[in-house]
Amino acid sequence: MSNKNKKKWIVLFTLPCVALFCLVYAAPILMVLYTSFCEYTVSTSPVLKGLQNFAEIFRDTDFRVSVVNTLKWVLIQSTFHVTLGLVMALILRRKPKGWKIVRTAYMIPNIIPTAATGVMFTLLLNPTFGVLKPVYEALGLDTRYIVNLFGNSRYAFWTVTATWVFYAGFNTIIFLAEMGAVDKEIYEAAVVDGATPWQLDRYITIPMMKNIFGTCVTLASVAMVSQFDIIYMTTKGGPGNATLNLPTYLYKIVTLENNYGKANAVGVVQIALGLTLVILIQRLFRQKRERKEG
Repeated sequence: MSNKNKKKWIVLFTLPCVALFCLVYAAPILMVLYTSFCEYTVSTSPVLKGLQNFAEIFRDTDFRVSVVNTLKWVLIQSTFHVTLGLVMALILRRKPKGWKIVRTAYMIPNIIPTAATGVMFTLLLNPTFGVLKPVYEALGLDTRYIVNLFGNSRYAFWTVTATWVFYAGFNTIIFLAEMGAVDKEIYEAAVVDGATPWQLDRYITIPMMKNIFGTCVTLASVAMVSQFDIIYMTTKGGPGNATLNLPTYLYKIVTLENNYGKANAVGVVQIALGLTLVILIQRLFRQKRERKEG
């Protein structure tokens, strides 16, 4: 088969994928971008009005708080959450006693829908009939002073964070797969030279995880930019704006104001933030790799 015919077949087989991408992703994104510059409500057609929607959201205190909260969760998820996944992978890789039970128990929360997780924690931490009441009673404390962790602006942010930040099973699986690809001869040679298990991890395993660590940080960051269901099921962005992030702020604009143009402006900011984070993370880890190689 000639190169010309090969190119024709390549184009032919990629056309369905390109068409699907344009239909499912490109067209909606372009529509969101266009309507973000429009006066567009549930009862009106899009009418261009320039940057007014963006000016309105940037003047809104709730929007600024939602951006800050989103970035906080991105930072927590891309550091503590990913690092926890790496630590668990290092432990499970050694297959200590009972490792299969630990692995199963650690992975189970990651297969539960996040909305269900939110409902579960809402019930568990309910000050009236949750787990805190019997704990208070067992300690002889007055149950009238049980703190509503999801309803108190002082604790709500960290309580919502705790509902997902410890469940790093997905990252653990990725790290375990990467560790399994490392040539065993490298470890055997290091053991012959007298390396301890800690030294094997420090000087061989962890350095070889840098590339996949960057991948996990990227995935974790993007996930936090679009996190919605577990926040909505626990606090709906409250109390006040304590747990408000970009998706919940966007949802409130759509449901309370019926302002699709303004909501799409928030969506454009969300997309831009996600792309910016991906580019910055990739550059950060690429620079680290280049410095190491240099």
